[in-house]
Amino acid sequence: MKSPAKYDAIGVGIGPFNLSAAALCEPIPSLSTLFVDRKPEFSWHPGLLLSGATIQTSHLKDLVTLADPRNPYGFLSYLHAHGRMYRFITSDFRGVERAEFDDYFRWVSKQLRNLRFGMDVQTVDFDGEHFIVNGNPDLTSRHLILGTGLSRCVPECAEPLLGNRVFHSDTLLNQGLDWKDKRIAIIGGGQSGAEIFRHLLSDDQRFPSHLYWVSSRSNFLPLDDSPFTNELFTPGYSAHFFELPLDQRLFTVDSQKLASDGISMNLLQDIYRRLYALEFLRARKPEVALRANKRMTAISKSGADEYTVTMKDSLHGRTSDVTVDAVILCTGYQYRIPAFLKPLLPRIPLDKGGYLYNPDFSIKWDGPATHKIYVQNAAINSRGIADPNLSLMAWRSANIVNDLAGRPVYKVHNSKELQLWV
Repeated sequence: MKSPAKYDAIGVGIGPFNLSAAALCEPIPSLSTLFVDRKPEFSWHPGLLLSGATIQTSHLKDLVTLADPRNPYGFLSYLHAHGRMYRFITSDFRGVERAEFDDYFRWVSKQLRNLRFGMDVQTVDFDGEHFIVNGNPDLTSRHLILGTGLSRCVPECAEPLLGNRVFHSDTLLNQGLDWKDKRIAIIGGGQSGAEIFRHLLSDDQRFPSHLYWVSSRSNFLPLDDSPFTNELFTPGYSAHFFELPLDQRLFTVDSQKLASDGISMNLLQDIYRRLYALEFLRARKPEVALRANKRMTAISKSGADEYTVTMKDSLHGRTSDVTVDAVILCTGYQYRIPAFLKPLLPRIPLDKGGYLYNPDFSIKWDGPATHKIYVQNAAINSRGIADPNLSLMAWRSANIVNDLAGRPVYKVHNSKELQLWV
């Protein structure tokens, strides 16, 4: 007979979502958990921590507050611990800077005892009685919590040219490029593209010579941050969405794109005002071109350090080219099944929506029902546009933790939406 599992749950990946689960697990003495990550320490898209870039959700939608306002790992506890509470309130920020939320996440990660960084997970298997990580008998658990996050989406035409002049946006600050007097193309009309566009225009002494912002959307469109739309980011709507037929869920996710993937209104206003100042109030300015309704269809190297970007107009079908010194791909992210799951994949059914989810955020597999695989941030087609967003992070983690503990440790049925989704 095999020995019992060493842990109740092992979490793989320590991004914000599994950090939330770890923070909610730690106060429960009856739960033994371990969360691991290959990184040496916590980091949250460090290549995109641009000055002035803000999160698009309320600071109350942190790791724990919406599940347990008394938990010591909330953002307000972070402000209090750093002596910032009154200054933060008085500042009346329109949004919290990503850099401050990243520092908050790091602050929490340094206090939790159930995290282990610097550990690369190669395999996860099931030996008939428990999950085992890397074949290590000291890394066995009754359940898994997968939080490996999303991977960069890179257009197929750009993949052969990836390097320090053609790169995904989340490595921007890692490139060390000098933008002064360079020709730059930003591909993608979402929040990241907007943040980088503003960033490259922020220093009067270091302008690019030409800056092209290309979007396949009909315009540079704002995030729909209205109250009724924000009810899509509530537990009640998540439960309602989960019960819809798959084809309807897929259609709905696509139709609600601007509720989660538009540009913050204050950022659009900052950009428009900056362009006004550059055009009318500055003696020196870069050449700026905003190209909506255009999709990058090809990119080729046209010189030692220059590239030709081909765009197709979605309205008329015409193509046009620009020649630039660097291309920044603000082309988003998607979920990919982690390689370490290979031993278990034959036991996990998939469909066009990805994993098949249970109501408790575990996925279906052919193993014992007493051993669950919970997956964070991969259920947009099962739970809606809030799934990859911070908004329901604490609520989802609380549901998982309650299920692990076998009792309602955290109150999760406290959602009173105006629109009665369920």
